[in-house]
Amino acid sequence: MEQSNMSLWGTLEGFEDIFKENYSPLFRYVKGIVKDDDQAKDVLSDLFLNLWQQKDKLQINDLKPYLFRAARHGALKMVSPRYQSIELPDDVHNIPADAYNPFEKFVAKQSIRIVEDLIAKLPPLRKEMIELRLLGLKHAEIAEALEITEKKVEYNMREAIEQLTHAINHSSLDKATIAGGLMLINIIFTII
Repeated sequence: MEQSNMSLWGTLEGFEDIFKENYSPLFRYVKGIVKDDDQAKDVLSDLFLNLWQQKDKLQINDLKPYLFRAARHGALKMVSPRYQSIELPDDVHNIPADAYNPFEKFVAKQSIRIVEDLIAKLPPLRKEMIELRLLGLKHAEIAEALEITEKKVEYNMREAIEQLTHAINHSSLDKATIAGGLMLINIIFTII
């Protein structure tokens, strides 16, 4: 864990800040695995309780990937013995009611649904990587969360983009609609 975060562990207020900052994206991620609000809450309760109880013993280099990795392990235990495909919950891309008129809101939701359907067709690992990216993790954080190398993340993200591009180019879908959906769900890929 970074030095600045180390001091946060010692106080309840600091721990509360860590909880507040990370709970929402962790909840969306875990719910995508367990498919149930209550089970997702249980996983995160256990995670944060363990984190607090073990705060003096844990050696965490980077908090965000650690939390996602721990949440993933907890969620997979909840749904074991079989790992299920991860799906982002329906409300993850809520569009504010006052942002668009009813027709624009309908078109925006349709654009998002099209992009989500394209993502759903990816192999499970690539789909999970994109979903973690949507939740704000960087390549290095995704690698740490999934316990794989950053090179493997970069390769799979590049391949996912190629698969999505191929699917888009070989479909009858309107490219502007797809571009709008991508922008709305904030997929920002920076593959170097």
